[in-house]
Amino acid sequence: MRPAKGVRLMSLGLPSHLSIRANARAIAVAARWAGAVCLGAALVNVVVSSAGSGDRYAWLAILALVPMVGLLIMLGRRRTVALTIAYLLVGAICTFFYVLALLTATPSYHDTNLFVIALPIVAMTLVGGTGTGALSGVLWATVGFALAEAAVFFAATVAGRTFRTDAISLGAYLLLIGILTFDGLTRGSRGRTQSAIHRAVRDMRLIELRRDLIADSIAELHDTVLSELLAIAGSEPGPLSPRLRERIEADLLSLGRDRSAAAGDVRREDWYESELLEAVELARDEGLTVDLSGERGALGRLSADRRRALGLATRQCLVNVLRHSGSAIAEVAISASGDVVTVMVVDEGHGFVPSSTASDRLGLRQSVHDRIERVGGTVTIFSSQDVGTTVLLAVPIDHDEEAIAS
Repeated sequence: MRPAKGVRLMSLGLPSHLSIRANARAIAVAARWAGAVCLGAALVNVVVSSAGSGDRYAWLAILALVPMVGLLIMLGRRRTVALTIAYLLVGAICTFFYVLALLTATPSYHDTNLFVIALPIVAMTLVGGTGTGALSGVLWATVGFALAEAAVFFAATVAGRTFRTDAISLGAYLLLIGILTFDGLTRGSRGRTQSAIHRAVRDMRLIELRRDLIADSIAELHDTVLSELLAIAGSEPGPLSPRLRERIEADLLSLGRDRSAAAGDVRREDWYESELLEAVELARDEGLTVDLSGERGALGRLSADRRRALGLATRQCLVNVLRHSGSAIAEVAISASGDVVTVMVVDEGHGFVPSSTASDRLGLRQSVHDRIERVGGTVTIFSSQDVGTTVLLAVPIDHDEEAIAS
């Protein structure tokens, strides 16, 4: 679908409901990579320290981390609650055997405040970054840190060593909690700023559409009036000839009609008898202020069934504004571009997430989407919370029917 004349395509950025998911996904990816680095560093450290010694406990420590690495890879490919729980449980068991083998293989390790022991603890803690929100991330991180510390405590007890919480793993836990908390606290302010940006861009698009329509209308008025004045000035003194009078009357009557009707006559009745005008008037009768703009004559380029579908779908959109948006004002803009007639219904209400609408919202699904799609059109919805909703209805022009109508 091509954009309407004079309308510039702009990137609105990520809506607030999508930016939250994007931030959570970015933190999750960074956390998983950091956990993989920690486990890799632990493996390299054990391999290097035990090289040439043939100590079977050192090799047991290496093998103990393998299941943990495998689950971390699976978690990176598909993030689910079940995999996260499995990673934490298996990770706690792996950490226990890893620390036990490490302490047994190295008598010089008198306590657990060691960098090589902190590495799997950090990998367990960073799974908290896989949550979809700040609170869930904090909970996962806390559970991971607690299980890892418990595993280290039991391993130290079995090995007869002193348990001490190391500063590295504790610092990593506090850092992750700080990042997740900051992200959660700043989401509201980011959403408000983004809402203002979205509203400003949308208003600018509507202003540009109005400006172009007004400019074209003024240019058409100017050219028509100037042409008739020149014709009058060049005529003989006295009453105008019947032919010139008829031409002037026809040109003046055509000023209020659609500019896109060059291929055929667009009757004023196509607008005044249309279901779209009836939908606007009904919404106004119910207390909704509806600002109407654009090329009303564009409806004359549609067949009767498509014109009816467009009007009834617009009616349902205005009903949704009244029932759900909380806004007392809506705007309906009509335009024609190439082979498509579009109607844009805009409100500044509460907004919603289109993908999360309830299954019983038959208005959107049947009265808007299904009705427009049955006549070969498309429906595009731009909406998010606290920004408002824009519904773009696009219906193709049947040139065969248009030619017959003309």
